[in-house]
Order: sequence, then C-alpha cells, then structure tokens
Amino acid sequence: MPAVVALAAALTVASCGGSKQNAAAGHDAKGAVDVAALGARAFGPNAEARSGRIDGEIAITLKGVPRFAEPFSITNSGVFSYRKGSALPDYALDVGVRDNGVTLTSVGGRSYVSLGSTGFEVPAAVRGRLERSSARGRNGLTRTLEQFGISIGRWETDKRAGPTEPLDGVQTRRVDTGVNVGRVLRDANILTGLMTSLGITRAVGLAPEISANARRILVRSVRSSKGTSWIGVRDGVLRKAGLTIVFAIPKAKRAALGGISSAKVVASVDVTEVGRPQKIAKPSPLGHYADFRLGLAALAEQQP
Repeated sequence: MPAVVALAAALTVASCGGSKQNAAAGHDAKGAVDVAALGARAFGPNAEARSGRIDGEIAITLKGVPRFAEPFSITNSGVFSYRKGSALPDYALDVGVRDNGVTLTSVGGRSYVSLGSTGFEVPAAVRGRLERSSARGRNGLTRTLEQFGISIGRWETDKRAGPTEPLDGVQTRRVDTGVNVGRVLRDANILTGLMTSLGITRAVGLAPEISANARRILVRSVRSSKGTSWIGVRDGVLRKAGLTIVFAIPKAKRAALGGISSAKVVASVDVTEVGRPQKIAKPSPLGHYADFRLGLAALAEQQP
C-alpha cells in the first residue's frame, strides 16, 4: 500500500480584561494577539479540555495507482473524558478505514477493540503503546489525539493570528499556519504502529509504516501545505483544526511510492461538547481476542 495513505492519523485561545488577564488570554501588554500564548493554552495544561467529542476525517486522493482511482476517507469519531492522573483518557472512538471500521474503547483502566457488535480486551502491550503515546499530550483532548499520532501543536509552523470567528455558537480565534510535513509523516507512524499491533493494517491493505526513504521523498515532493485552527476565546480549547497537503512526485521517485504520481491530503478535526460529562461503557458482549485476530485475518484474505 502506498505510504501516503498512512497519513490517516485523522487530524488551535482568549478572553479580555486588564493587562494580566490579556496575557493569559493570548494578548501581549499592548493588546496584540500572542499566538504562542494561544498555543500554550490549547496544547498545554487546560482543565477545560477534560471532555468532549471529536469528529475527524482525512480525505485522500491518489493519482497513478489504479486500485485507488477513487478518493477515499478515513474517519475517527466519538467521545472522551479525562480524569487527572489517569494513564489514559476514557473514550469510545469509532475508527473507519476505507469501508471497514472498529471501535476503540478505554474505560476503567482497560482498553478494548470492537469488531461488529463484539468487544475484545486488547493485550497489555497494546494498551502500553497507547499510554506511551498519550503521555505526550498535556490535557484531556491532546492526550486523546496523541494516541493516534495527531499532534497539531507540533505540526503548525509560521503561526499567524486571524480574526475572532463564531463556531457552533462559540467565539473562537482563528490561527493560520504552515505545516511541518516531516513531523506529520513521522507522527503518522504512531497510528500505523498501533494499527499493525492490532492486525488492522494487513486487514485493510495499509502499509505497516512510512519508511524513512518514503518520508524524504514525500517531504521533497510537497507542492503546497497549509493549516488552520480555531481556539475558544474564553476557554482556550481547540475547537477545530485542518490541514491540506499537496504532493507532486517526480517520475524518478514514483516507483518507491508504489507508483503515486501525485496526492492530495485534506484532514480536519472538530471538537464539540467541550466540558460535558460523557457516558462511556465497557463493550458487551466480550469475546476472546484470538477471535478478533481471526476475523481480521479473514478480512485480509479479501484484499486484492
């Protein structure tokens, strides 16, 4: 499977008052917007980001590979809730890859994957992988996203404060950015590593990783890239983010990427229900994890 598809990591703050309040809200002493302070609130410790709902999508268009002649999407959606000191947030997230999907659940100190209506407790090694990735986040939202290699704060470059804009009834500050494509590609391997540990990459026809050589080719083939995020003015919580990357692969390098001549990746994540209590339950019924792997093996046999 071409390496670009591993970008499916499914993919940001202010109020007002006196000078001391303005600094905390992302303004300097003269009232100018301080984008570094905005990022510190959105991606740093922030109790307001303890719970909510995320809906992410990555739309991928590839040219040069007949079996991927039609654009396809990868999705990640569901609810999360973080208790301070927990190794992982609690969450129930539906992850869709092409026409297949699983549900990942974390609750009560245990992690599960569901295929169809049956849940399976994942091995300790897989939960350990999730915990290590999640630990890179600084609040409930970023800890949830980091498990899948989604780290908007590391990806953004050349940040420029835009206007305040209403978004789903919340006043937000828009931030326009460049994109560090190399970091996006490295972080994508966090997701592919997780999916490989579960046996999902083989089942849906994805590569287990983006090699260092493939990353170098892709970075050098970037035609354009841009990002935008929206951060809640009052609470400093990321409410929406997106990025677009366009690749044009030189002829001499296409064979190394499975024949890709060009690619376009459009990713977005919406964050809603911020701060609301979320009801997250262990899946039921539960089956044996070996049966989950057998189900994936059968799915893999159907791949062209």
